Amino acid sequence: KHRLQEILRITEEKKIPLKYLDRDQFRKLFSSSILSDSEYKTHDPAYFNHSEEFSAAQGVIAFVSGYNYSDMETALRTELKSGSIFVMLDEVTDVGNFGAILRICSAFNVDGVIVPKNRSVSPGRRASRISSGALEEVRIFSVTNLVNAIKMLKAGGCWIYGTTPGEDETEKVADAASTGFNFPVVLVFGNEQKGIGKLVKKNCDLLVKIVHTGKMQSLNVSVTVGIMLYILRQSEKGIKA
Repeated sequence: KHRLQEILRITEEKKIPLKYLDRDQFRKLFSSSILSDSEYKTHDPAYFNHSEEFSAAQGVIAFVSGYNYSDMETALRTELKSGSIFVMLDEVTDVGNFGAILRICSAFNVDGVIVPKNRSVSPGRRASRISSGALEEVRIFSVTNLVNAIKMLKAGGCWIYGTTPGEDETEKVADAASTGFNFPVVLVFGNEQKGIGKLVKKNCDLLVKIVHTGKMQSLNVSVTVGIMLYILRQSEKGIKA
């Protein structure tokens, strides 16, 4: 129910035409006036159940244009705030993780997600579905080179914090929960196999880790993003996580 409501809210705000709706679900949840300015058709549930193309649609189908990335340079010049938070993903290529990260970023009101042009997830149907509509809510900046992007972010006044498991004893890594973060903030996350690249890590202002107390010493990257954003929001309030 909540996912359908969120989808309809987004389509109404962004003037996205809905093409097909499950008639039964629509009648149960909404009055026809909610989509007064949108074009839509209703179908019986069987229409969705027997259509291979729409089998995962969960009762609502909307056709949208290709994804339009936001311009990071423009955002830094015109929209950067003292409390801005950005998430940078270094070669996170799993669409499930990517969709979950977008959903988490939307929940914590992140100002944007920065991804490399290559070796990243292309925003599409599956990412949108997994993100529960957050793909249409969170701005994504696609950059050619993450290191150059970090330099641009630093020049704009941002502080760069790289996340790492802290397994390399030669690295100086701080406990994220005890760190006093400086804002605006960029949190950098690597993929689960390789972590953050060496050059990206070298250009971070500080490396931080989530201290584990159990036997499992690694976390899914989307879980790490969620924990780090919670810690960051607590830090912003002056509360220790």
